[in-house]
Amino acid sequence: MTIDEILENFALLDDWEDRYRYVIELGKALPALPDELRTDANKVRGCASQVWLASDLIPGAAGRVLALQGDSDAHIVRGLVAILFALYQGKSPAEA
Repeated sequence: MTIDEILENFALLDDWEDRYRYVIELGKALPALPDELRTDANKVRGCASQVWLASDLIPGAAGRVLALQGDSDAHIVRGLVAILFALYQGKSPAEA
């Protein structure tokens, strides 16, 4: 899902509870994070919930692009991770 699609869907929701549920649904759509990426190096420090973010640069059509993976034990944070990925997944470091 692109960030534009997320913004369009978010704009259709008037109630903050519906928006909250939508963010949680975005998180449910994230692929599972492999256990080998749940390391201290990938753990986000200072967050009240447990969050892991892993990144890599892979070959893309216009050079190297970001490949992101992540997870959280909190549903809403997992949804925020999904939004982050919609912003940056597949972009070059210069675009990010």
